[in-house]
Amino acid sequence: MCGRFVQYSDPEVYASAFGVAAPCEARPRYNLAPTQPVLAVRQAGNGTRELVPLRWGLVPAWSKGPDSRYSMINARAETVDTKPAYRNAFRRRRCLIPSEGFYEWKAEGGKKTPYLVRRTDGAPFGLAGLWETWTGADGEPLQSCTVIVTDANDLVRTLHERMPVVLAREDYDAWLDPNTTDLDHLKGLLRPALPDGWTLVAVSRKVNSPSNDSPDLIEPVATA
Repeated sequence: MCGRFVQYSDPEVYASAFGVAAPCEARPRYNLAPTQPVLAVRQAGNGTRELVPLRWGLVPAWSKGPDSRYSMINARAETVDTKPAYRNAFRRRRCLIPSEGFYEWKAEGGKKTPYLVRRTDGAPFGLAGLWETWTGADGEPLQSCTVIVTDANDLVRTLHERMPVVLAREDYDAWLDPNTTDLDHLKGLLRPALPDGWTLVAVSRKVNSPSNDSPDLIEPVATA
């Protein structure tokens, strides 16, 4: 699964990496948690890409609204095209969620040690996501998103059996285009990233609390 991740690059960096014309303003985040706003890249109606904040935890348009019993922060790649909560978004409302790393926990010495999974070069990458708009009785729209997860690769499997889908750069166009109709092709993109070029970094247990959100959270710590 993916329950915490980071977004600490300047939005201008995301704009360059993901082909966004005009980035929005945002502060660095080192410990993003469910229900918090996260930055996402999606294709606007005019065909340009936009960087926008979305609530993390999908709220389907047909639902009664946010429900604390169902977080919907992750969608399984295997059923994203069939589950009622996700299938409409999978067909028309796909997005990329920029990140420099995501957290997973490993039991060590009677405690769980958090690890940051990131690229060895530190560059941001794009997580496969879906987005939706729900409108409440007051007419105010709530825009939300979910991160798609798949089987873990050999590296991440040492921590957890699942991992978020990291899309290849050459697949961004097809994924973001709402007019892409080959759903079998899109579903085929939802595979584990190859472990080459990735690393696991043990970090402070302060990341366990969503109230902690500072640069020191991503600094390596000793596990002994």
